Amino acid sequence: MKIHQYLQLIILTPMLTTSLLLPRLAFAESVVFSGIEGSSSSTHAYLGFIMPSEGERLGDGWYRKFVGSSTTYVYQNSERGPVVDIDGRSNGIDAGMGRGWRFDNSSVDLSATVGYREVKLSPYAPSSDKAGNRLTFNPQLMLWHQLGHGIDTDLIANYATGTSSSFVRARIGMHPSAGYRVGIEAKWLDGRNYRVKKHGLFVALKFSEKLTLEINAGREEPYDRDTSTYAGIAIATTF
Repeated sequence: MKIHQYLQLIILTPMLTTSLLLPRLAFAESVVFSGIEGSSSSTHAYLGFIMPSEGERLGDGWYRKFVGSSTTYVYQNSERGPVVDIDGRSNGIDAGMGRGWRFDNSSVDLSATVGYREVKLSPYAPSSDKAGNRLTFNPQLMLWHQLGHGIDTDLIANYATGTSSSFVRARIGMHPSAGYRVGIEAKWLDGRNYRVKKHGLFVALKFSEKLTLEINAGREEPYDRDTSTYAGIAIATTF
């Protein structure tokens, strides 16, 4: 049995949203962000807060991070005879801290969170899977660099201890105007029982100094499943 790759997004996805904030909202006071992403086999929704420590600026100092999330996913299992669909759901919270450094044409961000998850599986929990409550620890690195006039790139690398799972996302974007960014993205998810490659497009729209919207879509290629389409939307606002 191959556990579906979206099981690991329960751990990874809440960490990724801060890329929407850097560097465009780098010097905001505090940020609220929310979003949803999914494919034919899963959905993931989240709501979070990022708050600089006293006397610090987001993107160039210490900050605190809190995220709540809910994930649904499905995979097939034949442990009890015929192949059946196993439906999974996970609700969780994450809390942690991070530190950002901002330079003339680049930025670096290091953070880590501790998370609590409640995982439910139906109609039964396979012996090779894990249901119930669990704790996670997730270190993350984010990089951004200005390549030239109107062109930049960013990278996210995340690792989840305990599950030995990792996530990497690379993007190259262009700024046709000050109001939006458009570009291409590639993602790699890897774990004990799955490997997934994704490639697609993204658009980030800056409606004001306090509001940013991002839309992304593309194709995902699991090593043991058919290629499918994914799409997502995220929003961030400052206060």
